Amino acid sequence: MFQLLVVPSAFLLSFLLCGLALKIAPRFRSGERKEGVFSAGQSLHDHPKNSSQVKNPSAIQSKELPLIGSYGLVPGTIIAVAGLGFFLQFSLDDWIQSGIITGGFIGFWLVGLLDDWKKVRLGEGIRERTKFLGVAIVSLAFGGSELYFIPNSRIAYSPYIDIPGLGSLFHHTEFVWPIFFLLLAFGVLSTTSLAVDFSDGLDGLAGGLVFPAAIAYAIITINYQLAQYNPIILFSLAMAGGVLGYLPWNWPSAWNGRNSAKRLAKMIMGDSGSLALGGLLAMIAIVDRQELLLLFIGGAFVLEGMSAVIQGRFLVKFFRRFLKVERFSDLNMWYPHTEFPLPFLATPLHHHFDLLGWDRRRLVYSAWLIGASMATIGVLSVIAPFTWERYFLRILVVFIAIALWQMGGMTRKYFIGVVPSAHGNANLALFYGFPYKLFNKPMYALVEKLEVTTGSIASPPERDVLWSRMNVYDARAALGFFCYRAGYYALAREEWERIPKRNLEVRPQIKQLLSEARRKLTAEDFTEDWLPEGSLESAVGAEPSPADTFPMMRIPQNFRTKPRLGNDTEDIIPSEDILPLSATEDA
Repeated sequence: MFQLLVVPSAFLLSFLLCGLALKIAPRFRSGERKEGVFSAGQSLHDHPKNSSQVKNPSAIQSKELPLIGSYGLVPGTIIAVAGLGFFLQFSLDDWIQSGIITGGFIGFWLVGLLDDWKKVRLGEGIRERTKFLGVAIVSLAFGGSELYFIPNSRIAYSPYIDIPGLGSLFHHTEFVWPIFFLLLAFGVLSTTSLAVDFSDGLDGLAGGLVFPAAIAYAIITINYQLAQYNPIILFSLAMAGGVLGYLPWNWPSAWNGRNSAKRLAKMIMGDSGSLALGGLLAMIAIVDRQELLLLFIGGAFVLEGMSAVIQGRFLVKFFRRFLKVERFSDLNMWYPHTEFPLPFLATPLHHHFDLLGWDRRRLVYSAWLIGASMATIGVLSVIAPFTWERYFLRILVVFIAIALWQMGGMTRKYFIGVVPSAHGNANLALFYGFPYKLFNKPMYALVEKLEVTTGSIASPPERDVLWSRMNVYDARAALGFFCYRAGYYALAREEWERIPKRNLEVRPQIKQLLSEARRKLTAEDFTEDWLPEGSLESAVGAEPSPADTFPMMRIPQNFRTKPRLGNDTEDIIPSEDILPLSATEDA
């Protein structure tokens, strides 16, 4: 029971040290500015690429928060474990095991600190290959130290010894298991640390997901009732307490840079904190011999990492090389990957739902609930008395993960629909999801409502555009066209300006109309009563037929300047010239 004292100890140390770090280094803020259009919560000004272009790089004013959360998390966790170790009178073996874990913890922290320091001082973090190399070196060093100093780690264990053919190799060939263990440590530690790093993209997200995973491993290890596991019990509980001490400084809020909500977070943990926490979680799993359980307990991290790797590092490159989009087959120009049939709007996974316009606080709370559920199921799958129960619970986690993954494809497509209006004609609106109701429950969500009514639709083909699923750029192009033709030039410009520049380049007619809308809005004397001929098909690039064109329409003068009603939800999709993986370091 005395082991539980490490939780409040780590909490207080982490909380106080985070506060002290905020006093000492409030301007240790990222100077990094990636190319492209990201969510408005990120810094919107250009940063210099090196420190010679600015007098004081650390004083750059930015919407980014100080990257100092790890200054409380890491020391607080280590000091709490060391203090309780003295109190509980650790044996020499316990101190050796604690020292190895502490060394790995600090190693991951230093790799992240180097990345954070370069972002602050030079305006650009270390290269991804450099980061991976640093993580790999720390992982292999941990594995080698375990083999050298901990005799128990030299003994092969289940489930690997149960693999036909491999088990006999472990028993009868001297160097097979050590090599396998090094590769295992390298794979588990590097992937877990980077997966936690990927999840650190919204206030409170990574910390809130690490907490239930740490508690889960503590419960599983305590259940063994073996003295040799005292170090990892303390590290698990201390990590949970340290995260709790950090979260008040990084509490999620509805703030997203586009609304008037107050941002509650005062700091972020940076790569130093996320890499350190992910590495510590993986080291605990390795020492506990439950590294495969990370797939279930850390299911949220698995989804974050897989979404970034599969979409950002595989599908985009594969499609860029082999996919032919018939719609753009006659264009002798490069077109953005955001036109491809990808699973998500952006990766890692949380960016997809953020770009859908979800309230960030509810998004983070939902992620916490999912992480806690997966951790709980993971614990039950270990301590359940019957084998069928254990396998059933693990299969349940897999089904939850598949359902979450499928939500990407379900919500990636948009459509234009209508909502009732008190003035007679229905108003046009933008939705995402499927245009269906299941058991009278909508399978879609409203993004925004426009003042433009269905009266702006002039032909049957244009009416067929309603309720048809399409990508967000086509949806905004069509909505802007309807606004333009109805005389709502400000609304048309707003819709079209939300289309990234490169996605607009492959829609030249929309680009031309956007320029015209801007010209009309900046004209001092605007008395034009006629609108040009055209159709939705001609605007988005298709060849119009005579039946599709519409006659010139006279628009009442008082119809041109009505204010916009409804929600002001914005989607800004990552720029096409940056792989979705590059969005991982949003604060």
